[in-house]
Amino acid sequence: MNTALESIKLLPKQIEQVWQEIDCLNLLKTHRDQALIAISGMGGSIYNYYFLESVFKDTLLRPLLKINNYLLPKCVGDNSLFIASSYSGTTEEVLFNTKQALARKAKVLVFSAGGPLIDLAKKHSLPYYRFEPKHNPSTQPRMGQGYMLFGALGLLNKLGYLSEQPDLDFLSDLKNQATSYHQQVKKIIAKLAGQELFFVGADHLSANAHILRNQTNETAKLYANYNLLPELNHHLMEGLKHPNNRNRIFIFLNSDLYQKRNQQRLKLTKEVIVKNGYQIVEFMPKSSNKLAQFVETLIWGGYLTYELGKKYGEDPNKIPWVDYFKNNLPKI
Repeated sequence: MNTALESIKLLPKQIEQVWQEIDCLNLLKTHRDQALIAISGMGGSIYNYYFLESVFKDTLLRPLLKINNYLLPKCVGDNSLFIASSYSGTTEEVLFNTKQALARKAKVLVFSAGGPLIDLAKKHSLPYYRFEPKHNPSTQPRMGQGYMLFGALGLLNKLGYLSEQPDLDFLSDLKNQATSYHQQVKKIIAKLAGQELFFVGADHLSANAHILRNQTNETAKLYANYNLLPELNHHLMEGLKHPNNRNRIFIFLNSDLYQKRNQQRLKLTKEVIVKNGYQIVEFMPKSSNKLAQFVETLIWGGYLTYELGKKYGEDPNKIPWVDYFKNNLPKI
């Protein structure tokens, strides 16, 4: 289990490594100023879409499209930047999409730790970023999010798709706070044991809710789900009555940087959930900007899912049913 814990602690170093390496890349001018950005990925390798869409909504200069299926949307063509995102480089859906994107003459950009995807990039003389995940001893993609999240961000920043340069000065402070996040998590684990987890977020922490759901599934082997403000106010609250089972706890990702209206909604949503008999846990990052709060919540969530797995006696590095499925799925 210690390698997973070490990977969580090393998240800031993963980010620093990526940022320095991408700064040294020479990327083709043909990949700049495209009309559409499409990212193809699955599982932890598509977290970057949610990250970009929620944290950089105000600074991303082109529409962003998520592809996590086999078929490439019709709108992806010769005026599109297509990013093939796969930690392992073996993800069959991404390989499938990349070949389709090449056939449509999209501007293809690849990033991965290696595998067939990098081989494909070399074969077609495509620009690529191949990272060495030296700060992810667990080897699990979901523990190497510094590479996948900031790999996509760094490449788009390098190509000029952001109106403002991301500021990473906050990383040194977060390194020093890692122990306190771990201690915070340990205090609430007993309360979460035996409960289904339901994450609630908004605005720039929306991606954290998605990531936490997935990491709870994989790391803790525990059912979890999430929903976002303001959308959940239009349906979810009426679904709290049945079944008459209160083995569910709501974890609110709060922020003083949320839109004022969403801050009001979050407060009232908590009231409705308590009135329906459910318990609430809340995490509120302390950083002063949206990107720093996202990373702060990412680290806290890593510790949360790790400690939950430990509580249930699970190995956070193993994903036996995902492996079983991949091994038994007929080859293409």
